[in-house]
Amino acid sequence: MIISGRIKTIDEEKRIIAIEYKGHIYACYFQRALMLHISRYLQLERYIQIVVGDKPRVVGGVKAYTVDYVKRIMQIRHRKNIVYYDEHTIKTGTKELLNNLDYKLFLDLEMSMHPYKKDPHFTQEIIQVGYILVDQNNKIVATYDEIIKPTIHKKLSKRTLKFLEITQEEVEQGLEFKNFYEHFSRLVEQYDPAIVVWGKNDFLALQEGYQVNNLPTLRDQTRYINLLKIIKNYFHLRNDIGLFNALELFHGTALNQTHNAYEDAHATMQIFHQFLKVVNGKMQVDTSNLI
Repeated sequence: MIISGRIKTIDEEKRIIAIEYKGHIYACYFQRALMLHISRYLQLERYIQIVVGDKPRVVGGVKAYTVDYVKRIMQIRHRKNIVYYDEHTIKTGTKELLNNLDYKLFLDLEMSMHPYKKDPHFTQEIIQVGYILVDQNNKIVATYDEIIKPTIHKKLSKRTLKFLEITQEEVEQGLEFKNFYEHFSRLVEQYDPAIVVWGKNDFLALQEGYQVNNLPTLRDQTRYINLLKIIKNYFHLRNDIGLFNALELFHGTALNQTHNAYEDAHATMQIFHQFLKVVNGKMQVDTSNLI
C-alpha cells in the first residue's frame, strides 16, 4: 500500500511518524536501518511518499504500518518543489556509478577465528586474500590467491583450520602481511581501481591489518564499493543478504559456499555483472521472498 501526504508528527525514539493521507492520520513505523538512512530528510509538513505493509501492528503502544521503503520526500512550494529524497534519482545514480567505473578489483578476505573457547586477548587477522582485477571492458588483468601468515597469533585455532579447510603448514608457508601490503599498494597506485567488496568487514579488516603490522594506512588511496549495501538499498531489502544467497538470487540455482577468499571474490564479480544487467534494464530478478 502507498501512503502519500504531509508529515504531522515525528517520534525518533519509537521511529514512528504520522502522515495525513486522504483526510486520515496514519502512523508509520520505520525499521532502524531505514530510519538511519532517511532520518535527516524528515521534517514536519514535508511531503512523503512511502510503501507500507497492508496490515498495521502495535509498536510501542501505537498501531502503525511498517514502512517497506521510501519513494520520495519533498517540500511542496508554490513555484518549484524541493526534492530531498527520490527513489528514481537514487536508482539512476546507482546505474551511472556502476557503468562508469574504470578498473575494478573484486576483493575478498578470510580472517582467523577465535578458538572454540573464546580468548579475550585474541586479535583477528587476515590469513587469506583473493582478488580479480578487471579493466573497463571487464577483461581480467590480474588475479591473486594467497595465504597470509598471521603476525600476532602464529598458530591458527582448530576452528579456523576446519572452517577454511587449510593446514597449519600451509599457513606457515604463506606470505608475510608486509609482502602483501607492498603488492597491494603498488597495485592501487598503478591502476587506482574501485575495490568492490561484499559488506564492510573486508575494508575494516584491512585497516586493522595496517595497524597491527605498523604500516601506513592506505585509506586515502583506496576507494571501496560495498556491493551488498548498494544491492540492499536498490531492492529495499530489510536485512543483509549473504554472498552466495545473492549469487543464487541472480543465477537462480543454489551454490555451496566453500569459504575461500578467491572463490568468494569470483562470486562477488559474478554478482556485480548480473546486477549491472538489472540496473541497465536487461534483466529482472524476483526479490519478493527477501523483502
